[in-house]
Amino acid sequence: MFPAQPSPDSGMRGDRSNTNCDPDAIAPTVFQLLLTRLEDHVKEAGITQNAVCTAAVTDFCAAVANPQLDTLAGPALTVLNNHVDAAMHACSPLVGGCSVLSYVSMVAIRATTSYARANNIVANEDENTRVNAAVRARFDSYVVVCERRLYLNHADVPADLKVLIQNHAPGSLKDPLVEAAEQVLHAVHTPNDPTPTQKTALIQALENLAVVQAMYANKLAVGSGAQGGTLPNIRVTDACKTQKHFNKHVERFYKDTPTGMLIYAALVQPSRRPPEKHVSNIEVTEDTVEPGRFWIGTRVRQYRANAARVGNKVRLSVMDEISTVVHEIGHQVEFYLPVVEWVRLQQILRMRMVGPRLINIYPNADKPEPAFDIGAMPAFEAYYTPLNQSRSGKYYPAKVYSSGDTELLSMTVQFFSQPNTAILMIQHDPVLAATVLRAIRPDDFANFPANLLALLPT
Repeated sequence: MFPAQPSPDSGMRGDRSNTNCDPDAIAPTVFQLLLTRLEDHVKEAGITQNAVCTAAVTDFCAAVANPQLDTLAGPALTVLNNHVDAAMHACSPLVGGCSVLSYVSMVAIRATTSYARANNIVANEDENTRVNAAVRARFDSYVVVCERRLYLNHADVPADLKVLIQNHAPGSLKDPLVEAAEQVLHAVHTPNDPTPTQKTALIQALENLAVVQAMYANKLAVGSGAQGGTLPNIRVTDACKTQKHFNKHVERFYKDTPTGMLIYAALVQPSRRPPEKHVSNIEVTEDTVEPGRFWIGTRVRQYRANAARVGNKVRLSVMDEISTVVHEIGHQVEFYLPVVEWVRLQQILRMRMVGPRLINIYPNADKPEPAFDIGAMPAFEAYYTPLNQSRSGKYYPAKVYSSGDTELLSMTVQFFSQPNTAILMIQHDPVLAATVLRAIRPDDFANFPANLLALLPT
C-alpha cells in the first residue's frame, strides 16, 4: 500500500482531499479517497461546510465577548494578540451567516491595519499573511469542536462514522474527519498472496457457503434470500417508449430486471443494503439511434448504464440484461458499506498495483477513464479473453473515481449473478470473491475458518 499522508489542515478548508484522478496522475492514496468518501457522507447527511463555519463563528464570538472564558489558547503571535482581539470584538456584530473564511479575512484585514498603524509600518501582503495565520490559529479549535458536535448529533451520519468521530482525541486541532481516516488506516493489515494450498482451501470454504452454491446452481433469484428490503422502482422515459426497437426488448427487460433485483437482494444481506431512502430507482433511458451504413436502415447505439447518487438513480437501456442491473445497484451498495469494508476493497487494489500512476482504460476513447495500474485480475482476465477486451477486462474493475468509488464491487457482484462467471470468480480469484462476500454478507463469515480469514485484508 502506498503511504497515506495525513493533511494538517483544519475544517476551515473547502476541500479535504485534493484528489487527482486523471490518467497519468500519481494514484491517489487510500487516505485521500477515504477522506473524500467520509466528507461525502456528512454532506449527504446535510452537514455543510457553511453550517460548521457559522456555528464556529458564533461560538468563537461568544468566547471573545466573555472575559471570564480562558478559551483562546493557541499559537497566536504575542505581539498581535491585542490587535486580533480588538478586531474580533469589532467584527462580532457583522458575522451573521458568514463563513469562517470570510470572518477570518474580515478580522485579519482590520487587525493588520490596526497593527500597522500602531507600529508605523506598511500594511503590505506579508503582514496580512502573518496576521491571517495568527487569526486562523486562534480559530481552529472552535471549528473542530463545532464539526465534532454536528457529526455526533446528526441522526443521518452513519453509525460507524460516529464511532470514529467519538474517538477523536480531546484537545486535538485536527479536523475530526482527518483523524477518523487516520484511525481506520492505522489498523490496516494487508496480507501476502496465498500459497496454492491456501488458495485451494479458501475456494473449498467459499464453495461450502449456501450463497455460493446458489450462484453455481443459478438459484439466487428463487432462494430464501431473494426477498425483503425496499427494492428499486422502474420508470421508463417517454422518449424511450417512442423508439422503434423498444417494443422488441421491453418484454424481456421487464422479466430480467425484477430478476436482477431479486439476485441483488439474495446477494446483499439487509444490513448491508443502502438505507431505504437511498435505494436507487431504475430509469430506462433512450438509446441513440443513428443512420445505418450507406443510409440504409438505422443503427442503435445502446445507452451506457450508470448509477448516480444524486437523485438515487440507476439508468439503464431497455437492451440491458440481468447482470447489468446487479452491477449498477452494486455501486450504491459500495457507497453505503461500513468504512472498514470499503478500505478492504481498496487494499485489494493496492495489493495488485504495479505502478504509482493511474492509467487510461481506453487509450483511444474521447473521454479518459482512469484506473489503478494493476498487475492481475485473474477472474476478469479469464472471462474477457478476446484481444479487444482483454485490456479493459483487466483494468476496468480497478477504475477509480475522485469520490473514492471504484468498479471492483460492482464488477464482482455482476460476476456473482450468473453461474458461469460466478465459478470463474470463486475459482480464479478467491481472495477478491471472499473480500466482497464478507463486505455484503458478513453473517456468512461469522464461523469462517480463522486461518482463511487471515488471507483477506483486515
